[in-house]
Amino acid sequence: MSADNELRADISSVEGSTFKWSIDNEEDQVELNDIICVVPKESGHRVLFLKHENTNGDISTQLKYVDISSIPPSLTPFWTDIPAYLQGPEPIQVVISTRSGTGAARTIFTTLVKPFLEDLNLNYSIYETKSAQTITELSQSNFLPYASTSTNSTPQTILLLSGDGGLVDILDVFYRNEKKINVEPNIALIPCGTGNAMASSIGLRSGPASGLKTLLRGRSRKLPTFTVKLSAGSQLVVNEGNDRVPINADAEADTNANANADETTHTMYGAVVASWGLHAALVADSDTTKYREFGSERFQMAAKELLHPSDGSDSHRFRGKITFIPVSGSSTTATATATSIGVGNIRRIPEEEHMYVLTTMVPRLEKDFVISPSSEVLSGDLRLLRFGPLSPDDAMRLMTLAYQGGGHVKEKGVLYEEVQMVRIEFDEEEERWRRVCVDGKIVAVEKGGWMEIRKGGSVLNIVS
Repeated sequence: MSADNELRADISSVEGSTFKWSIDNEEDQVELNDIICVVPKESGHRVLFLKHENTNGDISTQLKYVDISSIPPSLTPFWTDIPAYLQGPEPIQVVISTRSGTGAARTIFTTLVKPFLEDLNLNYSIYETKSAQTITELSQSNFLPYASTSTNSTPQTILLLSGDGGLVDILDVFYRNEKKINVEPNIALIPCGTGNAMASSIGLRSGPASGLKTLLRGRSRKLPTFTVKLSAGSQLVVNEGNDRVPINADAEADTNANANADETTHTMYGAVVASWGLHAALVADSDTTKYREFGSERFQMAAKELLHPSDGSDSHRFRGKITFIPVSGSSTTATATATSIGVGNIRRIPEEEHMYVLTTMVPRLEKDFVISPSSEVLSGDLRLLRFGPLSPDDAMRLMTLAYQGGGHVKEKGVLYEEVQMVRIEFDEEEERWRRVCVDGKIVAVEKGGWMEIRKGGSVLNIVS
């Protein structure tokens, strides 16, 4: 007997919030919230749903299906056609980031994504990451050549089982490309990272299952980005903080037209966050195998150590000069003030000691951590959030408000404004306090160095 025959329901119905069916007099059921979709199938329809099983206290989730002859009215909202971006001439490019988050991407692919693709008869190719460079190498060898040379108007679809790092790796390769991009790829996310800021911000807040639903019901939209310029001595921090490597090993530093003729800069690209201070330090300190076992809790664990150092010292005051250009007509949500200087509407933050300095294009850095409540998803707006040195208790109170819908931006002393540009000139002796974060990548800026963030363009599409 074929699988289709085994799983074709004789009777199906919806009672309350439960979908029920019978196959050969054996009844089964699933909650409506666990239904992924209903799609057309020969001589009927196919219902894809999540099946949760409890084995000795361990709950596992798998994707299952059942075929039905007709759709009960209550299932109509789940009905969908398979979108064109999943049926292009090229197979869907599935990238499994084996080191993202707690390392669950391979299991998520096996139990959810693979049966999803096969149940819908979709063609796909699989790539598993072998190192931190795998997605960059794939982008250079596979994704970019197709986008640059394809004469087909249908873009390739790249399905990322990763955190934010996989997205920024592709973004970086496409921005550094010197060839014309004929057709921008569609990036679809199955969140498997720790914070999953981009996925959470575009609405994928129910784990991998929400990624599958959006894959079918979403639409392709341009992914806005920002550009980060860094002073010449800046280096990437890798190998759990133990090593330093060039920011772009394949290219020399860029000549900065806005700096002195003999000065060089490095360029990075992002779509989520660029930060210095507490946020960058906790991301850097928690980027170890030991910390990653705790998932998103690793950020709070690292934050507590930074606010309450184990040696009994006070939490660090980050020293540096910050200037920014606000968007014309924007209003500052803060009691903190910034002084206008020079030309071009440049403002300077008068304080030179800081605790938290962050620019972002997304509202959420985690599912429940609303860092920028005014940010509209994929709008391209860049916002600056900054506050100065606080007691550990006051700092934790602000962060708690971020977990409660973003009320921290209304607190006294918090600068929160839409900006065009932010520049930080570092005044720190120790490298530890000169680390910055660009979409999860950590950079050590040299003594006396600087970082500048500006709104950028778009080279990728994202399914949301």
